[in-house]
Amino acid sequence: MMECMRLIRILRRLFGHKHTVIIVIALPIFLGAVSVMNGEETAATRFMSKDSGGVLSITSKKMTLVNQENMIVFEGDVVLERDSMIIKAKKVDVVFAPSPEKEQGFVDAADKKKELSTITATGDVEFVQGRRTILSQKVLYNKKDEKMVFTGSPNIHEGEDELKGERITVYIREDRVVVDGGEAIIHPR
Repeated sequence: MMECMRLIRILRRLFGHKHTVIIVIALPIFLGAVSVMNGEETAATRFMSKDSGGVLSITSKKMTLVNQENMIVFEGDVVLERDSMIIKAKKVDVVFAPSPEKEQGFVDAADKKKELSTITATGDVEFVQGRRTILSQKVLYNKKDEKMVFTGSPNIHEGEDELKGERITVYIREDRVVVDGGEAIIHPR
């Protein structure tokens, strides 16, 4: 505390009373910002969209809008939440259906409603819904068909049961899972 008071007296002599007040207020803010930028924590971007399927919330370290392709790319610790499901991945591409009107892209047609088309998550994908957890390297969600296709050594855990395969397809409307080229470990109840 004594060093702080001595620093304030020195700053007053050098810069005057008004500038010292500004420096004393701004310095902790600046130092806090630098320490956050040097640490592990980084600011997260957040995207929210609402349609007939519910609210879609996505957080990530970086978000890139690709107007020409009606796509938003999320990178770095991506967490996608919708109703009771959560997807975590390194990268997520969200593609919207092309606008039937002449306006193309998000910026030109910002006031128009965009219809979700597909979501592709890649890199250490973890899908959680209730007791069901699916791990894979890639998942493709198709909104029209309401299905998710997991590839890249996918495996599904539901309680103690485990399914592994080359590809796992989840039909959301039907609550049905199809495993291609796989094996199952089922614990009878």
